[in-house]
Formats: sequence, structure tokens, C-alpha cells
Amino acid sequence: GRFRELLSADPALAQARGGDGQTPLHFASTVEIAGFLLDHGADIDARDIDHESTPAQYMVRDRPDVCRYLIKRGCQTDLLMAAALGDAALVRRHLDADPKCIHMRVSDGYFPKANVRSGGTIYQWTLGWHVSAHEVAKRFGHEAVFQLLMERSPAEVKLLAACWLGDEAAAHLLLKQQPALAATLSDAHHRQVAHAARNNNLAAVRLMLAAGLAVDARGQHGATPLHWAAFHGHAEMVREILRHHPPLELTDADFRSTPLGWAIHGSEHGWYSGSGNYAVAVETLLEAGAIVPEKVGGTEAVKEVL
Repeated sequence: GRFRELLSADPALAQARGGDGQTPLHFASTVEIAGFLLDHGADIDARDIDHESTPAQYMVRDRPDVCRYLIKRGCQTDLLMAAALGDAALVRRHLDADPKCIHMRVSDGYFPKANVRSGGTIYQWTLGWHVSAHEVAKRFGHEAVFQLLMERSPAEVKLLAACWLGDEAAAHLLLKQQPALAATLSDAHHRQVAHAARNNNLAAVRLMLAAGLAVDARGQHGATPLHWAAFHGHAEMVREILRHHPPLELTDADFRSTPLGWAIHGSEHGWYSGSGNYAVAVETLLEAGAIVPEKVGGTEAVKEVL
């Protein structure tokens, strides 16, 4: 109807930009519309402006049928997309072409920004921050693809996948087979414990620290796991991290604040300010020896503890 009329009258509209600088193909809700756009000159791998991501990357969660159609038409793919779609043949193709892509995660390292001010890959919203293909396959219910990924993973990737998924038995088995596994981990691997804390994933943080990942590893904003647990008001996670004797007065890279400072700020402005147990988190940090800042802030409950 109207859509066909517009495009027939002005073929340049196939490249027009809408919200976030997306093209019409980014918005295509059906295979039919996607096909019509491609047949009228739409760029199958056009990247939007805000997330520098392709139409297929946008579609991977909510429009898998259209995403699969774009793959048939020859769009760019990656291991995360293949895992989300449960496409074992495509997973194998990526791993055969580049075995190292098993390490791929939703991060700036694997999806670098051309413009530093852009919002970062759309996968952060469609798949999740810092996730690997293993977690994506699990989350989307593709068990056979998950098993395939584990079979093709080196030991350290298997360990991180088990930790991220809270699979204590699998993590313990790997460490029993290779007790010195933590010693082989890179800085990027150690950072996963900070990312897990950022994602408020207590089970993953607990297993990673037990496996020997660095308690003072720095993730987003140069913040440690303790910074993130404090920011979320996750008192149980704060206690878990304190069992591994983290530094209490390290400041993050962007806000120059300690974990206690993050707890105080988080109590009013955090992602979990409505549900986090900030008073107990602050009390736990103080009992561990955290230094009270000169300027005391936070919610009334937090001020009372301070």
C-alpha cells in the first residue's frame, strides 16, 4: 500500500534515516517488507548512527524470522547472532573460519565504536551486556548449540561460561581437572568478575571468586566488583566479595570514588535504588573498615548508618 507507493515514487527513501539514525530496513517487521526494501536498493548491512549496528543485529531477539531471511540474502553475521538464532551450521562456520571468535562477548573490545560518543552495539540491549555466545544460546533455549560451543571452547572459556551461568558443578569439575586454571587467565578474563557484579549476578561473582579470579579486577568505569555490589545495594554480594579481602579504598577511574562512595550515591541514584538493601551494604562496608567520607550523603536510612 502506502509504503510501496512512497518507495516507488522516491527510491532514495530506502536509505532514509529515522530514530537513532536507523534505515527503513532496521525497522522492517516482516520478511515481505525486508525483501521489498532489499529489492529496491536498501543496504543490507547499513549501520545506524547511535549503535553502529546492522538491521540483522537489531532483529536478532524480537524478529528472528526476518533476521534469518537477511542471512539468506547474504548479510554480515557473527557468532552471537548464530547462537541467538540457534543456527548450529552458522556457529560451526564462524568457529571454523576463526576459532578465536569463541571468546567474543558483547563489549567494546569486540564491537568497537567508530564514534566514541555513540551508544555502543545494539547487542547490549538485544542480548545483554558482556554476554558470550554460550550465555546467549542458553538464554534463547538452544541447548544443542550451547553444547556445541562448550565442545569447541578452551578450558578457560568453559570455566567462565560455567561461572556466568551459575553452574557450580561444571566449574568445580573443570578446576578439579585443572587446579591451576585461574593462573592461566588473562586480564580480560579476570575482568569478567567485575562485569558479573555490574550485571548484579551474585551466583557468577561467587563462582568466579572461588575459582580464583581477581577480586580487585576492574570493569566498566574502572570499578571493582565491590564498587558494583555497593552501587546496587546488594548486601549479600558485598559480604561475598569481602570474604576475599578486596581493597576497600580503591577509587574508580571515572568518578574517583570508593565502594562506600558508590553505595551512598547508589542509594539515591542507582539502578536498584528502589529495591537494593543499601543500609545493610553500607553497614557491612563500615564493619569491614571502610573509611566514612567527609561529606555524608545518601538516603535517610544510609545517613543513619553513617
